[in-house]
Amino acid sequence: MRISKSLVLSRFKIIIFVMFLFATAIVSRLFVTSVLQQNEWEKKADSTLLRRTDIKPDRGSLLAADGSLLAVNVTYYDVRMDFRADAFRADSLRKYLQPVCDTLAVVVKGTTSSQWKDRIEAELEKPADKRSRVFVIGNLTRSEIQRLRNCYYFKKKFGFNTLSRTPFKERRKPYGAMAYRSIGNVVMREDGLHGTSGLELAFDSLLFGTPGIGKSIQLTNGMRDWEEVAPQRGCDIQTTIDVRIQDILETELYNVCKETLPEWATAVIMEVSTGDIKAISNLTWSERQQDYIESVNNALRLYELGSVMKPISLMIALEDGYVTPETRVEMSGLSWSYARGGVISDTHSIGASPTVVDILAGSSNVGTAKIITGAFGDEPWKFRERLQDIGFFDQLNVGLAGEPTPTIQPLGSPDVKFENLWRVNLSRACYGYAVGIPPIHNLAIINAIANNGKFVRPRLVRAIWRPDSTYEEFPVSYVREQICRPEVAKQVQFMLKQVIWSEKKGVPTAPRLQNNFVTLAGKTGTARVFIPNKGYSTKLRLTFSGFFPYENPMYSCIVVFNDSKTTRGPQYCSGKVAMNVALKLFARGMLGNRSDFRTEADNTQTPPTLMAMPSDEAAAVKTNYSLDRCRQRVEQPAADGQVPSVIGMGLRDAVARLEKSGLNVAKIKGAGYVSGQVPAAGSPLVKGQKVTLYLNNNLKTEK
Repeated sequence: MRISKSLVLSRFKIIIFVMFLFATAIVSRLFVTSVLQQNEWEKKADSTLLRRTDIKPDRGSLLAADGSLLAVNVTYYDVRMDFRADAFRADSLRKYLQPVCDTLAVVVKGTTSSQWKDRIEAELEKPADKRSRVFVIGNLTRSEIQRLRNCYYFKKKFGFNTLSRTPFKERRKPYGAMAYRSIGNVVMREDGLHGTSGLELAFDSLLFGTPGIGKSIQLTNGMRDWEEVAPQRGCDIQTTIDVRIQDILETELYNVCKETLPEWATAVIMEVSTGDIKAISNLTWSERQQDYIESVNNALRLYELGSVMKPISLMIALEDGYVTPETRVEMSGLSWSYARGGVISDTHSIGASPTVVDILAGSSNVGTAKIITGAFGDEPWKFRERLQDIGFFDQLNVGLAGEPTPTIQPLGSPDVKFENLWRVNLSRACYGYAVGIPPIHNLAIINAIANNGKFVRPRLVRAIWRPDSTYEEFPVSYVREQICRPEVAKQVQFMLKQVIWSEKKGVPTAPRLQNNFVTLAGKTGTARVFIPNKGYSTKLRLTFSGFFPYENPMYSCIVVFNDSKTTRGPQYCSGKVAMNVALKLFARGMLGNRSDFRTEADNTQTPPTLMAMPSDEAAAVKTNYSLDRCRQRVEQPAADGQVPSVIGMGLRDAVARLEKSGLNVAKIKGAGYVSGQVPAAGSPLVKGQKVTLYLNNNLKTEK
């Protein structure tokens, strides 16, 4: 069909008219924007181009004494998969589904290949326009993402281009719960990570760093963010924590907590000469988790710690010349009243006229109160002044947030009319009541005694590395150059040794801490727990504060157990932790000794012990280890119809023997070898009867 020329021209006219309208609209809009609305658009441009944003800095790291990481920022990536991306090919994913699932199970911990297969197949069964655009894979590290990319499917465009990676920072503690409370926690705020407790809070301003400044700039392909001032990374803080000692302390504290069931427990180990805090641990019973967890830092809270105050009181009396170690104190009995106050009493007798050494070794409240009231009874406020002289009330500035200073109930002053109550407070404060002191503060003063009177300041931070590579070290410093003469410190050291090692009958209060390898010296303390608005309860706070080895003090330690359910005194819990830590340090050669027990003179004289076992097994052990002589527990035969004896057996052998007899082992308490059993050996045998076994490592042996 032939189109007429007029029709073609009319169509061209229409097209030209439409183009003219568009051109007119564009020119009109350009005129309005560039002329009439010029000021408005310039303001919008300025607001975008001149806008400044803060760039979050990278938080510095916390380091152990040897430089290993205690807390560090780690970059993670939120990895997701887009099933509706342009590059996505469902048939390709189905083809490589099994290796993809196997790889995902490896890089995403806690998942299995079958779980990934079910999830991905569920997505593939959906219509193409209903599939997820944000299929979550997980939070992965750079190395885990690289491992994912090594999978053939993700090497190709149709796989790799479906992945999205959003980076973010997380604060990690490589050693897990180790020194958890002392290291502290962080929280993400608008400007970045900030500390909320422990060292993270105390050094937050240094660890945080300096934010950078960003702005938007106009490029040919649009607006882009630009770093105008680079953020400055936070400082790295090197602590004094020794990872090996920290691990030993936490393990021993946890093990004894499981045995004695306290409400909470805390422990600190300090290097005598430098004041470096080598380990600190805080455990609290969690009803929710039914276990002991790192919780409140009780090492920094005020408590009445009981008799661990006595060495400090008697040191002042010795230093001021009121008594000597050989001075005898007349004791009329186990109780004594002073200044119309409540009766002061002792739990056991240490003689009618014990020496000052015996008073501390025997932990006599009466003896200590008689010495201190005899020295300061007419002017009780001077006892507080003497405590102030030695730095008792000084802020230690350990480096942890929330550190309080010790308190003491009023002892009066020469400017105020004398009150009898002040004298009563004096008689209590000298042996640990009416005095609130953080465990770490008591440790610092006991450490000064072990350090021949030099009151070194506890130190938890050794050095700071700044982003510009400069290095700042915190030197050893002193609260007081001397709190007493060196000869007085030596006297108190000997008195603290006698608490454990005195040979006088009934005098040492912690003989269970004696051992063949490390000579401990220290003081136990037992104090009733004060409950506000109720008074003193039947709950007990059990403390050991001391140092080791006595011959050459290297470490001081304090251990506090609050409201232990299954223990009789400090030497069974807090003292036990201190002894076990000392023995493990000795076994590892960390007390200036060789770590091989075979070179120790006092150990070569002790033959090995074979616990109860069948005679053929005992003979095999002797042959395999070439034992010329040994001590052996003899397996006790059982009569028919009686409960067999398993005393001295290892747990496995004991359970096997009892079950062979038709008994059921229901409860196991303690660790080591069987030291007791219920029902007792020789009791009438009842098939199916439940048996409780008590285990202990400190068994007497038979040759």
